[in-house]
Amino acid sequence: MQLQKRQPDGATLRTHLQRLASNTGRVDPLLIEDPPPPYTRALTEAYASMSASRRSGMGRSSLTVVDIEAWCRLFNARLSPWELETIIQMDAAALAAADKTD
Repeated sequence: MQLQKRQPDGATLRTHLQRLASNTGRVDPLLIEDPPPPYTRALTEAYASMSASRRSGMGRSSLTVVDIEAWCRLFNARLSPWELETIIQMDAAALAAADKTD
């Protein structure tokens, strides 16, 4: 999330580092992202799908259990209690990180 921080000129740190890489050919280690472990793929894809269809209003809103339940019905998916709790925590962390970059 540090890459989303706005610099004094208004551009993000990511934008500056990408320009530097484009101009010099040197890629800053911050731009190299490790892929998530393969065993988390299904859960992260489910969260991304849920997040993409979240309701919008006056600001960011967290996914509700009702939202998650509706997603499960639409995609004929069953989440374990651990998966449900993990998705709720992922969403809280993502919203907290997004709030820090604003």
